[in-house]
Amino acid sequence: MKWTDVKKDISSISQEDKNLIELTALLASLRREKNMTQKELAEKVHVSQAQIARVENFSYAPSLKTITKIADGLNLELTFIDKTTKKLVKN
Repeated sequence: MKWTDVKKDISSISQEDKNLIELTALLASLRREKNMTQKELAEKVHVSQAQIARVENFSYAPSLKTITKIADGLNLELTFIDKTTKKLVKN
């Protein structure tokens, strides 16, 4: 594949999808930093190890509920900005 093809594919990704990819990559990175296996995280948040793997491999777009569960399992608090009010919203 040529660079121009890759660049075209990347530029066709919506900003929302880019944000989701960035967030799930960050969660996967933090899990590894905590020396936690996918199985350990899955057991802690009551989902399957396969579901954690699909999220981390970008083969599944997780719901906000799933992302929040994973963040909670990593002892993280997610904070969002409400586009309407421009205020922070914490989970």
